[in-house]
Amino acid sequence: MKIISEMGFPQDSPELASSSLGSMGVPGDTCAHPTVVKGKCLVCDERMDKRYGLAFRYIDKDLWLSHDEIAQQRMVQSEKLLKDRKIVLVLDLDYTLLHTTSVKKYLKTQEELNSQPASNPGLFPLAGWRMMTKLRPYVHTFLKEASTMFEMYIYTTGERRYALMMANFLDPEKVYFESRIIAYEDFRNEEKSLGLVLKDERMVLVLDDTKKVWRKHPLNWIRVKKYIYFDLERDKTTVSLSALNTDEGEITGQLATILKKLQLIHRLFFNPKSEGGLAYRDVRLIIPRLRVLQRCNLFFKNIFPPDFEPENSRLWMMAEELGAICSKDLCASITHVVAYLVPKTEESQQAEQENKFRVHPRWLHACYDAVERKAEEGFSVDDVEK
Repeated sequence: MKIISEMGFPQDSPELASSSLGSMGVPGDTCAHPTVVKGKCLVCDERMDKRYGLAFRYIDKDLWLSHDEIAQQRMVQSEKLLKDRKIVLVLDLDYTLLHTTSVKKYLKTQEELNSQPASNPGLFPLAGWRMMTKLRPYVHTFLKEASTMFEMYIYTTGERRYALMMANFLDPEKVYFESRIIAYEDFRNEEKSLGLVLKDERMVLVLDDTKKVWRKHPLNWIRVKKYIYFDLERDKTTVSLSALNTDEGEITGQLATILKKLQLIHRLFFNPKSEGGLAYRDVRLIIPRLRVLQRCNLFFKNIFPPDFEPENSRLWMMAEELGAICSKDLCASITHVVAYLVPKTEESQQAEQENKFRVHPRWLHACYDAVERKAEEGFSVDDVEK
């Protein structure tokens, strides 16, 4: 049995760091039973019942930790990570990093994929399962770049066998996740919790397409637009990317956009000019600061081609990331009309009469780059027209 080298036991996982003597117990003291493996305390050899502590099966299938030991490990590991100028990124799998389907028309063997000249390198058949997985474009670059700033976890409601298979597609060299793969067997619930992550919650970011599964941690959550490459079996109204014979762009897609946001959060977290030391930094306070357009409702005028879904555009996603609401119709609630030029039509005169800002897309880019609401006057479409 290999678990924790720093605690005096052989090592299997870097997840557990050194523990204090207080939690380990000293001669003459009552044992605190900090670590239990196969139902027995590793310190005093006492048999423990199943109501003890919390199971960390993703580290070792037989490992349980006391609540005091969890707090100790969380403190020690957080301090170590901060010294390396890293924080934590928890990643959902399905619809966030990839899309998996069992729809028959998509199922192909690896031989069939190899025989197709234009075979998509992000497509993988699942051995032993009649399923096919498509990796989200840019995902490997995303993970490589994110790994320089974050310690990364996979957290999925899928079964462990499935999670490990997906991890192998995403991280074939096993350099990003190691044992940090939390699957359904680890929590057996539709709701996810950061209780299984041995780091301070103030330094944990969550990327997931679904907010409701993080009900206990809404301030750690960052929305990711659902990646729907295959047709959905139960939803006939959503048009998949494959049905449109297209895919997200490598550079302009969702993961590239999210990466820039993560880089900004990381920079703000470790900003030496921020008040107080690292002990006072909190991603839950940084994320709301990014929503600088929270009270803005944007209408994009003649920006996109008629047959283009504006929700997939970089401008639209940038605006939503900054907290703005984007609308397809020019209604009373619109605060900003975004356009390259706004001809003097009845529609534009209405916007002018209602004191709506008429701004060039450069305004949105400037807000995004500076993470602040820039003065609209410097980006007025009226100035551009002159």
